[in-house]
Amino acid sequence: MAKRRRIYKKRRKVNYGRFLILVLLVVAAAFIISMLFRTHEYMDVIDEVLKSDIREISGTVNSTSDIDINVYSNDGIRYTNQHENIKKLNSFDSANAGDSDKADSVKRLFENLQKSKKASLVNDLPLNENGYYWIDADFIVEDKKLIFDDEEKYDFDLYYDIENKNIYIKEKYFSQFSKKNNNQKLQGYEATEEFVKLIEELAEKK
Repeated sequence: MAKRRRIYKKRRKVNYGRFLILVLLVVAAAFIISMLFRTHEYMDVIDEVLKSDIREISGTVNSTSDIDINVYSNDGIRYTNQHENIKKLNSFDSANAGDSDKADSVKRLFENLQKSKKASLVNDLPLNENGYYWIDADFIVEDKKLIFDDEEKYDFDLYYDIENKNIYIKEKYFSQFSKKNNNQKLQGYEATEEFVKLIEELAEKK
């Protein structure tokens, strides 16, 4: 009697390593796409920067009559700050010993903004002869990436209605020359007594 041959089926090996790499690639691609379309609340970015290791604060204090946050383009070059009747009142730079107090006051100004009560959201601000203070501030913060020590720059614009004692910032944070700024609204805040005192001291021409 002939012996029956046993037939063994070959088991297919599942390559879990390749599968895991594929999953990781899909997750990474989804993360990158979400980052590209992600928008940041302006106040959230201010909060994040103030909690970071700040290396330098610099910028200017100005008076102006009209606020224009749009980004314009001319022969491929983008530019901003088409505010009406700009008058530079003061400058500040924490890298200069003589300006360190002013730079510290600007930091306190933004910290105080976080304590301010929300007011109305507006499309734009009316023309008002020398009616606004405009703080144009650059914050350079430490940005550690793995073992590399790097830095990141943030540009913040803060507008103060002198008569009504209201503060305005953009609703969302985009890079300074992004045309997305053209579709932005301005979020209002009610200035505290401390805020008013700080901004008036910064606006004093010395």
